[in-house]
Amino acid sequence: MIRKGFTIIEVLISLVILSIITLITSNILKSSLDTESTTTKHLNSIKSINLSSSKIRRDLRQIVNIKSRDFFGNKMNGSFIYDERSNSMIFNSYVRSISEGISPIKRIEYIYENSFLKRRQYFTASPYNQDEFVESILLTDIEEFNVSLFDYDNWHSSWPVKNNQSSKIPTLVKIEFLQKNKSYIWIVEPNISYASN
Repeated sequence: MIRKGFTIIEVLISLVILSIITLITSNILKSSLDTESTTTKHLNSIKSINLSSSKIRRDLRQIVNIKSRDFFGNKMNGSFIYDERSNSMIFNSYVRSISEGISPIKRIEYIYENSFLKRRQYFTASPYNQDEFVESILLTDIEEFNVSLFDYDNWHSSWPVKNNQSSKIPTLVKIEFLQKNKSYIWIVEPNISYASN
């Protein structure tokens, strides 16, 4: 008698082996997809932090020591202003424009509110309309935020501290923040030689 085909035992053993291989392969694939997703989120977070750092450094290194006016035309109390209570940093910076007829000096404002770090760029150094700006969110999910300003020998939590500092730019700006349980510290040296011209 010649046997053709497989016995039921052989088919069941083949199905069990195939099921085990499929289960192992699907677990490896799921693990790979989870790792890829986690890595992508981490890289996007790093890119966001690097881009934010670059923008802040660029703005501070192109700072211009010109006193601004508030939205009512009154002179502000300094050319660089940081208020710890409102968590806002205001200064004028050189921002290259496409049009040559527009002043390249713009008011820049960094604001920390509701766990976001925002950058506002007004269209002039002394804007009259407080609603005319371009805003971008630089960082999200910030748990703590602190700015310290250095003036030759002391760190300060606001600027200007004294009247004689109203026309000065801090020599160092330190920004500390906590994001997703990781702490970051940026120390930027504004371009004082450019700012004093």
